Amino acid sequence: MRLFLFCLILSTHVLGQNDNQPQKESSLDIRTNFLVFSITELNPEKVIWLERTANLEYFLRMKQNNQLKIVKISSRDGTKLDQEFASRFLKCQYELPESSKDCEVTLRLKMKSEEQHICKKDEQKAQEIKSLFKRLDMLF
Repeated sequence: MRLFLFCLILSTHVLGQNDNQPQKESSLDIRTNFLVFSITELNPEKVIWLERTANLEYFLRMKQNNQLKIVKISSRDGTKLDQEFASRFLKCQYELPESSKDCEVTLRLKMKSEEQHICKKDEQKAQEIKSLFKRLDMLF
């Protein structure tokens, strides 16, 4: 009887150690935010960007003079801003004329993985983006 109890305790102890194996963790972190677009005005430096969370919540952020302001916007408004920025970004990239490559950059645009620089000489492109930039600035 004692031998049976000893074997039972020993097997429980040995089998219990196998249950403590580390479990694989998911690499999908829902806390991460996805940058939808950003507009950077270089002089004076001011950045406005739109972020989307994994829960499809949209946050409009502005950084100026080391101060960060955040505004939560509705999913519908976030989608509209994304579409409007995308259309202006593509218009600037493909439809409007571009000045020479060597110029003073005044605006930087980022949309997902693409980046675009707008020069001081590119009046049409600057007006296209600055009108949106001013409208976004008023939301703060």
